[in-house]
Amino acid sequence: MDHKSEMMKLISASVEDPAAKNIAGRLLELYDFEPMTNQPNMWVCEGVMLTMIADEAVRTSFPPLAADEVIFASRHASESGKPTLTAHVPGEISDRKLAIASPPTLKSAIRELIAARDELGLQYEVTLEATHHGPTGLKVPVTFVEIGSSPTEWRDKAAAEAAARAIMAAATSPINGRQAIGLGGPHYAPRHTQVVLKTDVCIGHVLPKYVTIDEELVKHAIARTRGGVELLALDWKGLDSSQRQHLQQIANKLGVRAVRESELLHQAKV
Repeated sequence: MDHKSEMMKLISASVEDPAAKNIAGRLLELYDFEPMTNQPNMWVCEGVMLTMIADEAVRTSFPPLAADEVIFASRHASESGKPTLTAHVPGEISDRKLAIASPPTLKSAIRELIAARDELGLQYEVTLEATHHGPTGLKVPVTFVEIGSSPTEWRDKAAAEAAARAIMAAATSPINGRQAIGLGGPHYAPRHTQVVLKTDVCIGHVLPKYVTIDEELVKHAIARTRGGVELLALDWKGLDSSQRQHLQQIANKLGVRAVRESELLHQAKV
C-alpha cells in the first residue's frame, strides 16, 4: 500500500545515534510496523511513519514527507550521567529561532514516560527540559523524546521500551488541554513537569530563568505553538521579582493569563 499521500505523524531516528537506534528497534518489536512501498528505511503503523535518517536529529532539515508532525527519538547527554527520560520542544533561544510546539504531544509523551517507567521498574528520572537545540526550520510541530544520560542508558532496552511507548502514545493519543508556555526555573523543569502530569494544562515551549525572557521572545513562542497559548505558566520560585513583574506585564499586553504553577496545582486538587 502506498501511504505517501496521507498526512501522518513521523517518528524519526538517526542511525548515528545509539539511543535512537535502540528506540527504533523497540518500536519495530512492540508495534505492527510494515515496510513502506518503495521507501527504504521507512515503516508505517496505524497512521504513524517511522524512518531512519543519516543525519543527527538536531541538524535535520529534510521536508517531513507528508507528515503533519515529527517526533524524534534521541539520546540525551549530561555531565552528571544520571539516568533520565526527557521530552522537549527544540529551539535556539539565543538566536530567537523556535520550532513549532505541540503541547498535547508533549503532555502525552511525559505522562506515558512516567507510566512506562513505573511499570517497567526503571530507576530513571522523568522530566521536561527547557527548549534547546535544533532543528527549528521544519514547517510542522517537532517534539524530542530522549534517553539519557550516558552510553549505558542509551543502550538500555527497557529504557528504550519506555521511550518507544511514549513516542507512540504521543503520536496516536495527544492529550488536549489549556495550552501554555512554561516560564522560569532551571533547564530541567520539575515544576513544569508536575503541571503537565497533574493538571489539564499542556506546556510546549519552556523558557528557563537563565535566558533573557522579553516580550519579543514570548510573542515568538506563542506564534510557534500550534493552536495558540492561553496561559503563561510561571515557575514562581524559579524567577526573581523583576522577572515576575515583567512577565505579568507582558501577559497583560498580549492578552494571555500569567499564573503561578502552584496555583495551577492547587486548582487541580480542589
